[in-house]
Order: sequence, then structure tokens, then C-alpha cells
Amino acid sequence: MTPDQVRLFRLDGFTVLPTGVLPDALARMRIDAQRFLDTSGPDDPAATCWRLPSGETYLLKIKSVIRRSPAAQKIAGEVQPQVERLLGTPARLMDDKITYKQRVPWEPPDRVLDEEIRKHTDAAYYHQRGFGDPIITVAVCLDDCTAESGAVRVWPGTHRRDVPHLQTQLQGPVVPDEAAPDDSAMILEAPAGSVLAWDARLVHSSRANRSGHLRRLLILGYAR
Repeated sequence: MTPDQVRLFRLDGFTVLPTGVLPDALARMRIDAQRFLDTSGPDDPAATCWRLPSGETYLLKIKSVIRRSPAAQKIAGEVQPQVERLLGTPARLMDDKITYKQRVPWEPPDRVLDEEIRKHTDAAYYHQRGFGDPIITVAVCLDDCTAESGAVRVWPGTHRRDVPHLQTQLQGPVVPDEAAPDDSAMILEAPAGSVLAWDARLVHSSRANRSGHLRRLLILGYAR
């Protein structure tokens, strides 16, 4: 990571490292991601899923995975020095999960939602858990992340202002559209193995995966 990348991260609130994870660690992490899916289900408290309007079950994420995956531990260790450069201080891992964004053949839960993840900030959730800023979210792309597959959308610079949130019954605190207009968003398309990092105060979202391919992210949250 260059000094310019650090400077732009502090200005824009995000960065993309195109060759962040070595192929062998990526391959092992993909195997573990499938293993977690195969051994999970709708009653697993580690899984977040809901019923789509179509009646299918949609899996958003499984957490925590770091204790069950040597590959995740290796990746987290490799990423941490870069995170500490962005934070300017020692960091500790305080959150980890895999986001799947895919339909699964499970018994549908009662909760009904669509596939789009609404505009939000990770900080709104972490503050409720007692973590203070700065916090950095890292997303390791286990698969190619394209606009069609629901790549992360970000609103540059929103981490540097006080963004309002609205509390919702099913999706927690979300950012209203007027605070983050669609025409000011950027889509972070990135190939498998890339590492995305953003300030937890940055507004972001993701649309449905319409690609027909997997779009999994290993998400790591680091605090001071």
C-alpha cells in the first residue's frame, strides 16, 4: 500500500487492492465457505437468512468463521498490517463473517425481504455494540465481484460527515436516499482475490446478484 493510497483512503473512505490475497489462501477460503454453507441451515444462529417474495430462502451471511477456518486466520493476519497503516494505530479483529447473497434450498423463514441491501454504514451497528471510531471493514473477494453480481456500492467522502439514519423494523438503521443520492455512488467491481477496505462510517450498499454466479465476501472488521 502506497502513501497515496493511504491519503486517498482518508479522503474518499475506501480503497481497493487488486492482488491482495495469494491464490492458495483464496482457494482454501473458498473451500471453507462452501463447507460452512453445507453444514448450516435455517435454524443455525450463525446464519442470517430470510424468505424472498418468490418463496425461496435467501442466505445473506454466516458468522463467525475465523475460529473454524485456518485460511481465514491466515488472510486476517496478512491483512492486518495494511489495516494498521490505514488506521495509523495497532488494530484488533472484532468481527468476521462470510456474505453469500444466494438462494439456498432451506425451509423458508417467516421474515420476508428482497435481495437488495439498503444504504447503511457499518459504524451504526458497531457503535451499538460499544465500538468507537475509527473502525475499518475489509472485504476479501472470494469470487469475481461485478455490477451484475451485486458488487459493493460506496458513496465517497460520506465517512467525513454526519450521515442521518432511519431505524427500520427488519433491516436495522438505514441511510435515507436523500443523504446518499444514487448518482453519487461508485461500484467497486473487483476480481477474486481482491481486497476492499472502507471506513465503517462510509455509506455503502449492494444490489441483488443477477449474474448466476457466486459472489462471496470474507468480511473482517478491525478496531483500534
